[in-house]
Amino acid sequence: MKRRPAWRQPAWYTRPAPRILFQRQLAAYGQQVQTVRPPRRHRGGFALRVDLKLEDLPPQTITIVFGRGAPEVPQVFTDGPSDSPHRYRDGSLCMWYPYDPAEQRWTFKNGPAALLGLVVAHLLREEWWRCTDEWPGPEAPH
Repeated sequence: MKRRPAWRQPAWYTRPAPRILFQRQLAAYGQQVQTVRPPRRHRGGFALRVDLKLEDLPPQTITIVFGRGAPEVPQVFTDGPSDSPHRYRDGSLCMWYPYDPAEQRWTFKNGPAALLGLVVAHLLREEWWRCTDEWPGPEAPH
């Protein structure tokens, strides 16, 4: 007889209210935000596309993906320059060490403003690295 998998609470974005609130809070920071279909491997997840226009960075579009497997841990992709020592194989940004304690990485409780701040900080570090070949800030082994 086949056992049923244990019940798990649905991801936060499966209900419309938290998903819409997250999107509106992100848009409140002056960025254009739209819901997009997540990549195929994150089917059943939730993804947002943000047009990022900042003075010190080239204009770029970032995509924030919350997958089914780890709904609390976003993957962030950008269509900007991709040469960086802090990117995963799939091209997503390596903004924190996955096994860091919660206070050293983003959690849903921090909200969309904190996530957007981490993304911008990471992109600025990448731009600095491209210009100086020096990574400003802490690094974890890959």
